[in-house]
Amino acid sequence: MKADITKELIFNNFADKTTPLQRKQIDAWLQYQANEELYYKWLEEWENENMEYIPESEVLVERYAHFLYSNPRSTDDNQPEMEKPPLHFPQRKWWKRGLIAASIVFILGTGTWSFNDFIYYKTYQTAYGEAKTFTLTDGSLVTLNANSSLRMPRWGFGDEKREVVLKGEAGFSVTHTLSHQKFVVKTETDFEVVVLGTEFSVSSRNRGSQVVLNKGKVQVNYQEGNTTKQLMMKPGDLVSINRQRQVSLRTVAQPQNFSIWKEKRFVFDEISLFDIAQLLEETYGLTVTIDTPELAQRKLIGSFRAENVDELLLTISDLLEISIIREEDRVRISEK
Repeated sequence: MKADITKELIFNNFADKTTPLQRKQIDAWLQYQANEELYYKWLEEWENENMEYIPESEVLVERYAHFLYSNPRSTDDNQPEMEKPPLHFPQRKWWKRGLIAASIVFILGTGTWSFNDFIYYKTYQTAYGEAKTFTLTDGSLVTLNANSSLRMPRWGFGDEKREVVLKGEAGFSVTHTLSHQKFVVKTETDFEVVVLGTEFSVSSRNRGSQVVLNKGKVQVNYQEGNTTKQLMMKPGDLVSINRQRQVSLRTVAQPQNFSIWKEKRFVFDEISLFDIAQLLEETYGLTVTIDTPELAQRKLIGSFRAENVDELLLTISDLLEISIIREEDRVRISEK
């Protein structure tokens, strides 16, 4: 019989008032990511109601870290084809207290990891060659391009602003709130996008960054030396930031083309093979070699659809009449 896991049962578990059978049912329930996030939400609520509790030492958190690595959870909310064995939590006291000691920073392997970040933030991410659409807690839609990630508060946004951190490339359709709450996209390259309800795309890659506005109004905040500057965009504007942090603004006729990758389409407007090689590296994880500097500056113009990277390479080869050879994750481009 399927166990009925309720908030009351989980609260009893935090208070060490559950039976061995109930704990075993909770362990099996925790195999699924959606349940794990609900569990942490209830944990935070229980902690707020039991502030008198004082967590034990770092050893407790280290034990929990070991548990996380030893018991990977399923990322699929659907029932698995094969039943997984239940998780085991020896010494129930440390399991509960290890979770509560969320403010302790501890070492996992060769790096330092903050358990606070794990509890309070979640990250959406995509692999090479993969694009996914997510609905945020405020109803906004985000489509992540390949090799990208978006970090946001696990339990929803605060009252002052909605803030996310982007690494890579994404398209946003932001929902307006009754309180006119700002939506802020931060990046790791010293610029951020502030919006009130709009459609736009942001790219923050090694080769440079750009913001393209389709609808609405956005403000780009960026650093110039030690000074923070602002630039207001209108629909059709494209802001580019190169590797030297130089900012430029221009108007484009079809801003929607800059997020057409959502439909697995590519629009190349006078783009060099050198830039295409960087796109292939960042989006598909390929290592690209171009035989000569002259070939690297060849320009490509065209619009086409490609379901996967092999179709994309074949199309580029046909359009430019060049040779493109792929061996696993390595690509060589040369004249025919």
